[in-house]
Amino acid sequence: METALYKWFLTYQYQVNMSGDLIKEKTAYFLAELYPRYVAFEFSNGWLEAFKNRHTIKSYRRFGESGSVNMALIEESLPQIRLTLDQYERRDIYNMDETGLFYRMQADNSLATKQLERRKQNKERLKLAVCCNANGSDKLPLLVIG
Repeated sequence: METALYKWFLTYQYQVNMSGDLIKEKTAYFLAELYPRYVAFEFSNGWLEAFKNRHTIKSYRRFGESGSVNMALIEESLPQIRLTLDQYERRDIYNMDETGLFYRMQADNSLATKQLERRKQNKERLKLAVCCNANGSDKLPLLVIG
């Protein structure tokens, strides 16, 4: 049963984000298929950890696009920014930022035997804007864009 499970794991680790619950569910399936006379039972987290250790399965983050920041430029600009901000009360300084809520994107962590390449993700999203003042006394409601 464990050999069948491990072969299944190796085959599908590239297509599916593997989780402990998925592995335990598939183990129960293989138990029922290969040993129909055995009474079905739930596999414990201890069993799962031992299975992962036997097969050197660890949690990895699937890496995707990454950006870099020019730290030298930021450090050079900070003194002037601080001088400008010192002219105002903190309650009068607001920060607004836009972010995306990727509500259909899969998690990027998956159990695997080695680091995996990332698949193209569903990037359907809502754009949100968040805004509040520097001392946190005024937090504006979330703004949904589009």
